[in-house]
Amino acid sequence: MPKELCHGICYREALKSLDWGTETVYAIGHKAPDTDTVTSAIAYATLMQKLGFSVEARIAGKANNETKCAATLFGFDLPPILEDASGKTLILVDHSETCQAVSGAKDARILQIIDHHGLGDIMESKRIFAKVFPVGSTCTIIYTCFQEFDVEISKSVARVLLAGILSGTKNLKKKTTTELDRVVYKALTEQINLSDKNLEMVYSEMEKAAKNFDGMTDEEIFNSDAKDYVINGHKFRLGSLHFDDKKSIDDFLHRMLAVMPKVLQDSANEMIFCNVSCHKHSYILYFNEQAQKIAEAAYGKSKKAGIIYVDHRLNRKVDIIPAFTQALLL
Repeated sequence: MPKELCHGICYREALKSLDWGTETVYAIGHKAPDTDTVTSAIAYATLMQKLGFSVEARIAGKANNETKCAATLFGFDLPPILEDASGKTLILVDHSETCQAVSGAKDARILQIIDHHGLGDIMESKRIFAKVFPVGSTCTIIYTCFQEFDVEISKSVARVLLAGILSGTKNLKKKTTTELDRVVYKALTEQINLSDKNLEMVYSEMEKAAKNFDGMTDEEIFNSDAKDYVINGHKFRLGSLHFDDKKSIDDFLHRMLAVMPKVLQDSANEMIFCNVSCHKHSYILYFNEQAQKIAEAAYGKSKKAGIIYVDHRLNRKVDIIPAFTQALLL
């Protein structure tokens, strides 16, 4: 029997052995959903449907401007929001942390995890299917799932997957981008017949949308790409924003600082931080003494109260979380 076919059969049998229940299963990404997490849910739900399982995509909050732009450019619909997952059966994509999961996830049955981050704290006593790869986009992993299950990728799904990879890897320029991301990216662009020039134009529109905060409150801006973490017993929120207007960067930083106390209170976290990238630099914002201690242990003394200047761009997953983890262990 060919190895590829054997793999497909093994994976299918593994899925069949799971307790799917009798209700619809929801594929869903993390809170403050970004493009990779939304497209991952859509594509993986489609794969499960083609394998005969009752799975639908959902999102754990409002889609951000970049994701709305991607949906328009690539021609896909955004899934409905799932407000409370209590008592439901879930497939988690693009995360495996309880603090990042949809409300009610602690009282849900976790059936599968598909993620490109480190292993989180999700615990499940029953059988679970998990696939975790160190790649730049969860959509890259899901592409390999289609291949392993020997399921054809339609052009509509190819567009969804490519949108996720474009965003997750910042058009293959992000630090976490791997050779597998590049191979999958190339295969998808060839399938839907998009040239490099057209892709640059598409990504440029997505990038503009990501930096467009028109009509948003400062609190909405801060939370538009924020994730919660629990490390060594300490719970904190870390926002990640891009702001390219050098002339008004100081004003923007202070606007974010001003809203951080409310975000901290509303999110019930212990500390709060934000990484603001501006061209080739980053600013680490923090609120309260405990957060200052961690931020300065990781990145040196503050430039101003609540602000640490870093002379290069920082990546949340690759740079900041490891640095904060080390500081929290001291």
